[in-house]
Amino acid sequence: MGRLTRALAVLALLLGALVAPPAARGFSGFGATSADATFDEAMTFRVELSGGAPEQLEILLQFADDDATFVAPVRPAGDTATFTWDAASDFIVPNTLVTYRWRAIVDGEPMESAPAQLLYDDDRDGLDWHEREMGRATVHWYGSAEDAAVRFGELSADGATQAEELLGADLAGPIDIFVYDSEDDFFGALGPGAREWTGAAAYPNLRTVFMWLGGGPQDYLETAIVHEVTHVVFHDATANPFHQPAQWLNEGLATWAENRNADSSRSTVEFEASGAGLLAFDAITQAFPISDRGAALAYSEGTVMVDRIISEHGEGAIAAIAAAYRDGATDAEAIEAGIGVAADELYAAFYADFGADAPRPVAPSSLGDSDVPLPGGGLPSPEPGSSGGGVPVDERPDGAPAERGYDASLLFYGLGVMALVVAGGVLVIVARGARRQPPEPPDA
Repeated sequence: MGRLTRALAVLALLLGALVAPPAARGFSGFGATSADATFDEAMTFRVELSGGAPEQLEILLQFADDDATFVAPVRPAGDTATFTWDAASDFIVPNTLVTYRWRAIVDGEPMESAPAQLLYDDDRDGLDWHEREMGRATVHWYGSAEDAAVRFGELSADGATQAEELLGADLAGPIDIFVYDSEDDFFGALGPGAREWTGAAAYPNLRTVFMWLGGGPQDYLETAIVHEVTHVVFHDATANPFHQPAQWLNEGLATWAENRNADSSRSTVEFEASGAGLLAFDAITQAFPISDRGAALAYSEGTVMVDRIISEHGEGAIAAIAAAYRDGATDAEAIEAGIGVAADELYAAFYADFGADAPRPVAPSSLGDSDVPLPGGGLPSPEPGSSGGGVPVDERPDGAPAERGYDASLLFYGLGVMALVVAGGVLVIVARGARRQPPEPPDA
């Protein structure tokens, strides 16, 4: 090859290098992350994407100490991405600590950002919050509620100490107490699920108590703070990954702790036992009735039962029950571990003391025969063994079961779906991954 040829070859290589397209950019990692929130409006999360957008991007949110993780896909905009949680639609209780991470999929492999946290606080206009640390509690107030807030802080310290001694366990961390002067402010913090009679509420998983100064007279509020703080200690003392302890025990213990007796609750149980009857403890294990009468009776039965356990078996029985829950016991196992008596025997003795019959399950009622006409006329035949008003199948004149008809409502539904498809419509059922909110129901 001559000099000229070699020179031309080198020149061609140089020119090729100059005009060759640059290597394609690709996602190489997460940059800065940030988040901010406006209460009852939105939480916004942002991230910078080094090298551009990845193949797939998601945000992962965890609320307080909830083990569940909310996952949502996010569409980047160039080198950044933003996700907004609509807090006006999906309510979040204030003082919720939100842990967030970003996750990218690169060549089929996940890559996560370092976790960061956002405190979703109540920053509504006019709430000029002040705070003071008082032992293991921090009280927060606005306006002229300082004296009341300080008093609640003092009472919470005493209530927590008493509950720790009774349950044989220490608080797992500090408690926040928020004192609201306005009814609207208070119920705005609790959200749309709050019952109208609520004057105070504890969210043990958030280690937070909300108080409303207008929720009742001073003596009620002072016992209410002890009640709510006891819920937080109970939460810590019985924490386990399997299930929540019996609601009657949780609420009964908190109500008993207010005055360390069940005097007022006993009269309610006596009155109901002589009339409409009492509730089964198995029926108030997961939730209480919504009605005023049912709720009052559930609280009272739980309080009297706690008082009975303490009177007959000592305060150490409550600590033993809590320890059994921590080890994963069922409600029945925890009770027997604490008092040495089977739960069914304990319940039976309770009803006998009040001269009441043990509640029995309500038998289900049949829906009866369908009164929806079939497409070809006539009515559907009753199912064998049906308690409806039709003639039983085995008593028909010919001794043979009648031909079963179709449910007209299902037929019309199917025709409607077909019509949508023929018309070019698309029927989409979206299952949105949503977290229960509040993270756990409040303990009132």
